[in-house]
Amino acid sequence: MNKHIITFLLTLIVPFAALPQSVATDSAKVYFRLGHRQYDPSFQSNDKGMQPFLDEIRRQNAASNIESITVRSYASPDGTNTANKRLSENRCKSITGYLIEETRIDPSLIRAEAEGVAWEELRRMVAADARVPWQEEVLEVLDTTPLWVFDNNGKVVGGRKKSLMDLRGGVPYNWLFANIFPQLRNAVAVSLHVKAANLPQPLPPAQEPSDKSDQSDKPDDQSDQFVKSDQSAISGQADTKPAADHDPYHRMALKTNLIYDALLMPNIELEYRFNDRWTVNAEGGVAWWKNDPKHKYYQIMNLSAEGRYWFKNYNRPWHGHYAGVFGGGGKYDLENGGRGYLGEMGYAGVSYGFMFPVSRCISFEASIGVGYLYTRYKEYMPLDGHYAYQQTSRTNYFGPLKLKFAFVWRFWDINKPKKGAKL
Repeated sequence: MNKHIITFLLTLIVPFAALPQSVATDSAKVYFRLGHRQYDPSFQSNDKGMQPFLDEIRRQNAASNIESITVRSYASPDGTNTANKRLSENRCKSITGYLIEETRIDPSLIRAEAEGVAWEELRRMVAADARVPWQEEVLEVLDTTPLWVFDNNGKVVGGRKKSLMDLRGGVPYNWLFANIFPQLRNAVAVSLHVKAANLPQPLPPAQEPSDKSDQSDKPDDQSDQFVKSDQSAISGQADTKPAADHDPYHRMALKTNLIYDALLMPNIELEYRFNDRWTVNAEGGVAWWKNDPKHKYYQIMNLSAEGRYWFKNYNRPWHGHYAGVFGGGGKYDLENGGRGYLGEMGYAGVSYGFMFPVSRCISFEASIGVGYLYTRYKEYMPLDGHYAYQQTSRTNYFGPLKLKFAFVWRFWDINKPKKGAKL
């Protein structure tokens, strides 16, 4: 080759070869609960895997040595495609925000990539796990079935997920749901990229220790200790084993206020959870006791509804502090052998409470509510076996309106796989 051409090519190649390149020196993998977008350090020991990663970020950041950090998020096939995409993006944001808050790193150094459903990773994990029921048939579905199957009119009539759910009556899908899908619901903070120019350089061959088996005095060579490819960080096969049992996420809670029960006012409450932050409930109580010969009436009927916001915590749903807004009304008839009061009431207020689980399905809850109550009632007196009307009165009241210590049963576990699930 003409030496002038070689010289010209070298002038193009050498400057780019001399540019500092970034090198991935550390990685971490964390997991999310089913349908959750908020990072929980306590879930599946996330904090144990994340803490060394955070320490390395702080160390490299203090030395102004960070080129970039890549955050990739994934979702399992359960759920709709649109929901999985949105969930993937939200998980990226959650991990990105957590890294910024914990390490004070410049947000511009973080690159977030929402990958959606991790089909390729699912295929790899199925192939590597001989416990998968009808493993070969599952692999065939993953390898040959497109994401969506259309008819001649362009209407979706099937797809990869539906084929998995229909395979062998849903048995393989349910097994994947319980044993592999939890590992796909993750956001991976992979590849802490540092500037190659600042990495420790290897010793010249003449200065390397002659006994390679003795590494106790070897310099801190991060390239040997920390380098991991993005693919190994994604797989995490050695880091986290499939859970032997699923982690429950209850959608509903059934309660009774033990204080009201002790006051002979049976009551019941039903609460529905929309997500990690918001719930709504409806509750009612009734005490319909009377003793006509003694002119004693203890009759109260009450219905109310409440919306609640649960404050951020790193434990689990149905755990921790909340604030609520409630409203309701009812009627009453109260008499104890003398003047009686028969009326109706309406009220509204705010509440604050705390719930603490004691088992997978049982919790206790304590709360207090204050607000405004309006009531209009008739006063009467029992005379000669009759009740003589006295007057009509109204009362406006502001102050405590309810006090609760409740027994709670949580149910409708949406994490529990259902046999023969359908699209």
